[in-house]
Amino acid sequence: MRKKAASARGAFLRTFGHMDTRRFTVVYADDDELIRSAVVDLLTSANIDVHACTDGDEALALCEQMEPDAVLLDLNMPELNGLQVARQLRSRDASKALRLVAMTGRGSWELRKKAFDAGFNEFLTKPASRELILDALRAPRAALRTG
Repeated sequence: MRKKAASARGAFLRTFGHMDTRRFTVVYADDDELIRSAVVDLLTSANIDVHACTDGDEALALCEQMEPDAVLLDLNMPELNGLQVARQLRSRDASKALRLVAMTGRGSWELRKKAFDAGFNEFLTKPASRELILDALRAPRAALRTG
């Protein structure tokens, strides 16, 4: 049993690129409680440390308090939306290498271009599969796409 657990841990560390003992950390903002709960469960089941919130202001505050490995943002939130959060995070020196993943129910090409222009690395349309979400979060940080 120990051998299997050690093998799984090694695979996780290789996948997420961490060789330290700190868990992969994600800040996740979505104002839809049902979707937020499902995604939190999905990420937690993948051994990811998730800090979930309901709006962009909370997401910015959480990013200030910790150094997440990635931020998963719904684009359509009241007050501060995902595009605005991404622009603010990208304007900070400490967040230049931060992995940003957009997730929205509206997948138009125009919105996709706006997301990449705002600084997102990946763009997902809801409902996104477990594999798509995990792949988007663990892709190399340097792979910033441009529209």
